[in-house]
Amino acid sequence: MIFANLSGGRDSTAMVVRYLELGGKIDYILFCDTHYEFPQMLEYIDKLESYLLEKFNQKITRLRSEEDLLSKWAYEYPITRGEHKGKLRGLPKTLGMDYCTRELKAKPSRDFIKSKSPNAFKNTILIGYTYNEVSNGRTSSLDYGVAKYPLYQWQWNEREVENYLKDKGIANPLYQHFERTGCFCCPKQSKKSLYTLYRFYPKEWEKCKELEAKAKELGCLNTTFKPNLSCVELEMQFKRNPRMDFIETYTEDMVCFCK
Repeated sequence: MIFANLSGGRDSTAMVVRYLELGGKIDYILFCDTHYEFPQMLEYIDKLESYLLEKFNQKITRLRSEEDLLSKWAYEYPITRGEHKGKLRGLPKTLGMDYCTRELKAKPSRDFIKSKSPNAFKNTILIGYTYNEVSNGRTSSLDYGVAKYPLYQWQWNEREVENYLKDKGIANPLYQHFERTGCFCCPKQSKKSLYTLYRFYPKEWEKCKELEAKAKELGCLNTTFKPNLSCVELEMQFKRNPRMDFIETYTEDMVCFCK
């Protein structure tokens, strides 16, 4: 069977649409709803599904847990080994893959695919890594299927992806504000992205402050989205310098692993 991972970001969206346009077959297009998606992302997924149904008679399968798993792993499930055994994790780490990606994205996809087709050798998993990403060594080792990277095969990078989506009229409007998409509370966001969240998405920004406050109250291991800098402190900086001429630019270290 053929499965495609769709995050709603540029790369995975272009991969899915172009693959189908070329006559490729996909059994399931999987979107993982983490409970921390932008409302605009969910609206976009609905519109994208309408487009896929009209053009290719293809639905999007939404995977969403009944429970808020981020809160469970952050505030309820203690670490079971190592030097921090017994402590609560708190917010996901800034660098590297953490429990959020594993429990909210990777595991739901893996469980669904294995439930539909348990023989890994019979499964192809389409992943939206660009040509440059795969060339630089970014690949996925899976125990439930063989990863395939259509954008790499087509030699597509960000420019080709962006131009394709614009030509099709299906670009995600979140890119008007962000360089990358993902959960609104992703700790891998740059300060520029967090400022955008503060400036244009006040409801989501307040939720981030609540997550930090709870982590601090419970004495969790990680209590802030930026190292040693809370959302409350960031907000004070933003208010002091509304022009934001101090913000850093995006770098590869800030790219969300959930894209």
